[in-house]
Parts: sequence; C-alpha cells; structure tokens
Amino acid sequence: MNPNELTILLYQKLKKSRVVIISSGLILMAALILFAKEKPKTYTSTASVFPLTSSSDNNATSSTLSALLGGEAPKSISDDASINIVEIANSRTTREEVAAIRDSTRGNKTIAALLLEDVNSHRGWFESEVPEPATHKALIVWAGEELKNGLDARVNKNNMLVLHYTGRSPELVRTISYGFIQKISLFYIQLKQEKALRDFEFATGKVDSLKNVMNSQDARLIAIDQRTLFTNTDKLQFRVPTENLLADKEMIRQQYATAVANQQNAAYKLQKATPLIKILDRPEPPYDIEDKSAILYGAIGLLLGWVLSSLFVTGGILIRYAKLEIKRSLFGSASLVAIPRNKEKAATAS
Repeated sequence: MNPNELTILLYQKLKKSRVVIISSGLILMAALILFAKEKPKTYTSTASVFPLTSSSDNNATSSTLSALLGGEAPKSISDDASINIVEIANSRTTREEVAAIRDSTRGNKTIAALLLEDVNSHRGWFESEVPEPATHKALIVWAGEELKNGLDARVNKNNMLVLHYTGRSPELVRTISYGFIQKISLFYIQLKQEKALRDFEFATGKVDSLKNVMNSQDARLIAIDQRTLFTNTDKLQFRVPTENLLADKEMIRQQYATAVANQQNAAYKLQKATPLIKILDRPEPPYDIEDKSAILYGAIGLLLGWVLSSLFVTGGILIRYAKLEIKRSLFGSASLVAIPRNKEKAATAS
C-alpha cells in the first residue's frame, strides 16, 4: 500500500461515514455548550492587608530570614494572639458574622438575604432555585457555607494576608470582601480588649489587696503605739516589732506602687482600640471575570468531535498501514503489498 492508495481508502471511508462524523461533532458541540452554560459568570476580588502592630526584633529577624530562605511565614499578624489568621478568616464564626452584616445601601438587608437573591438571580441552566430557609438562623448558616465556597485566604511570605472572594455579582463581591476584612480586624481588637480587661481586673484586685494589707499594718502600728504610751520604746522588745512592721509596710508600699502602675497600663490598653490591620489593595473593581463562552466551547466541541470520530472510523486502515510499513522497514521486502479486505474476499470466492 502506497500513500496514494492510503489516501483513497481514507477518503472513501470518511465519505461513507460522514453522517456519523458530523453527528458526533454536533453531539459533542451541544455537550460543551451545555457545560459552558451550566456555570454562571463569576467575579473574583483581591484584597491584601498588613498588620499595624510592630513585632519584636527577634520575630522580625526570624520573619526576614524565613522570607529570604523561602521558609514558611508566620500566620499571625499580632503578637498578642498567636492565632492562624487564615483559620480565623475561614472559621464558621467569622463567615456567619459576615453573613449577618446588614447593608444600608440595599434596603438594610443582611448579606445572607442578598446572597440568596444573587444565587437565584444568576443560576446556571441546570441549577435549581434555592428555597428560602425557614428561619433567620438557618439562612445565616446556609450563607456561611456559601461564603466558604467562594473564599480563598492565604498569608504570603511577607506576612501579609491576601483575600480572594468569588461571587456572581460585583456589588455583592465588594460588600462581602470588606465584611471579611472588618470582622477579622474586629476579632483582634476584641481579643486585645478582652486580654486588657483581664489584666485590668487582676491589677485592680492586686491594688485592693495591697491596700488592705497596708491598712492592716497601719492598724497594728497604731495599736503598738497605744500600748506603749507610758513605756520606754527604746527597749528591743518594743523597738524590734515596730521596725519590722515599718520595713514590711515599706516593701508593701513598693509593691502597691507597681500594682497601681500596672493597673494604669492595663486601663490604657483597655481604652486603646485602634485597628490592627491596614488595607493595602482594596477589593475594588475591576475584578477577575470568569465567563465560559458558549460559542468558543461549541466550536471546540464541533472540531474535537469531528477529529475523534474520524480517527475512530479510519483507525483500522491506519493501523494496517502502520503494520505494513513496520514490516517493510524490518524485512526490506518489496512484495508486501496491502490488499483491501473486500478484494481478498472476492479473490477467495473466485
């Protein structure tokens, strides 16, 4: 079989199977069009935030070395709480708090209600409408799971949090992105306030306790003075207890001054509620848009269907031709001539 004969056989086979080939291309084209229409158009926002708190020199050096050497960067942005900030962003509590935020610009509706309307308004061809949950709590829980599917949070080597959120509406994507940033910042602020409150309560209790001890020492000194009114106080039996009480009172007074300073420091931290993070890249448009083109997918399906079906139909001829060429190259025989199968049957019958 020479190349001319191969070409003639392939042409005849393709012509004979043209209906199957065209049908296969149309079927695959329709399948890919349906696949493209199944997924709605989505928008992805990107936001990056960095901490405003300063770490210690050791932590800064360690972070710098990790960044230079390509090691793992720390996941916490606050020295007061060694909590993985990515876990905070992905936690159910944070997601449900974001879902419960009310948007004053859109009828004071919660993000959960807006998300439900958005999903039902931008459904794919094969997506069924999401029924409204019976209770507000159920709506918040559903929205929290929906937010989990669209959120991608990670910390880069520079200890900067990068948030990506994917949704079906650019307006809602913006609102949700800012909601996550707000709740993450509020978490660290509340955590600092809670720690400062506990420190303040402990310091206050310490101050009150030392104050009572000082009052008790004063009462004992007054009692000794009253009992030794007409006695010689230079004697050791009277002077030593008084000196001991005065030494103890001086030591307690120093502890009292330290406790008062700690109390004032805790009170200052309790009143200080500045944001711990600052937005570097705001989640503002333009967003990354993902929209599967039905025309492009249909054209790819049509061409791919034609190619695959043509290979399937002509596969037998190509395999026989390849075998003959391999034998020809191995044995160098010029007598190996391919005979079509229908001619072989005719020769055998005669």
